[in-house]
Amino acid sequence: MAKSRATEPDDIQPRGAVGRTERLPTLAASSRHDFMTMMRRFVNADMTQAARLRGTQIVRAAGIAPDADLPVDQVRALFEKDPLIATRNAVWYGVHNYTYRILSEVFEDNAEVYLAELDAFDRRGPGTLELNPSLALPDYVRHEIHQQPGGYVGNPFAGHLYHYHTNHFYGGRNDQDERHRGYAAAAPLPGDGRVKRILDLGCGIGQLAVALKERFPEAEVWGIDVGAPMLRYGHMRAVDLGVDINLSQRLAEDTKFPDGHFDLIASYILFHEVTAEAAGQIIAEAHRVLRPGGVFYPLDFNLKARPSPYRTYSQWIDHRWNNERWRIEYDGVDFSGLMARAGFNVTDTSDASSTFGAISGIRRA
Repeated sequence: MAKSRATEPDDIQPRGAVGRTERLPTLAASSRHDFMTMMRRFVNADMTQAARLRGTQIVRAAGIAPDADLPVDQVRALFEKDPLIATRNAVWYGVHNYTYRILSEVFEDNAEVYLAELDAFDRRGPGTLELNPSLALPDYVRHEIHQQPGGYVGNPFAGHLYHYHTNHFYGGRNDQDERHRGYAAAAPLPGDGRVKRILDLGCGIGQLAVALKERFPEAEVWGIDVGAPMLRYGHMRAVDLGVDINLSQRLAEDTKFPDGHFDLIASYILFHEVTAEAAGQIIAEAHRVLRPGGVFYPLDFNLKARPSPYRTYSQWIDHRWNNERWRIEYDGVDFSGLMARAGFNVTDTSDASSTFGAISGIRRA
């Protein structure tokens, strides 16, 4: 049931909210967004299943083992001219980018109103927002990851676009932060059970940080990210939800926090968006700012997934057409090994069927 959470005149909710997510400002925008979200479900389920089955048939006809780990050029030659697979990819790409067009029009056509709303919330609590305009941005953030217009740092509406587009990406099944709340609920605890300070690395719009604060209401929760527009939107949303978190524009590989400061450090799909070199630096920094016995809980794509020619091809499609700049590089990272060498006792309970890897680490003394 729709309801409005607006408590201040600056809070722009022309059509109210459904639970934790505000409606888009017009029926036309909502209708188009909803339609593209249902198309996304269809592509992700029926069309992808059909394309994967067709890929299996092609591999079998070529006399190739179903779990063969083939180079990208070979799998492209196998699959990219098949009409069924090509149609799936074209529809997936078109739905993805047309949704960005819908959302960009919504916020850019009403830019003055929505920018004023951000300005008003920047100074409001609960929680704090710390921006650092002089922050030297790493090269890896200067890309339009996921084809998002302007990327995470170059568009004042990056947070708005990210939120509504990821709701679309999940097929409308995360508009109440269901995934983030589930991941927060599953976060392992230090052996002594003490969780007084929490850090969310690469927090984006703060959905996991909010969920962690809701699980640990007495804890001091920080979320850091390089993208100021993401943080501004995330702060506005946390204030609107009445959740007390602190968001700060900092680097995950150079957090500026003291040694041993946190009891729990988490991240959500951060590491496949950075270079392998940066991943190692971020893991080392997490070890530095985590107390002995504290827990590091990074969630990202499962590196144990069984290889197959079609999986390799899908990763290349994601890399090439969804601008997942480091997706292939990430797949070659020994993530557990990096954590162990940084000083963590690593637990990896993921299996080959999982989308996300279930890895955690306890900092050794």
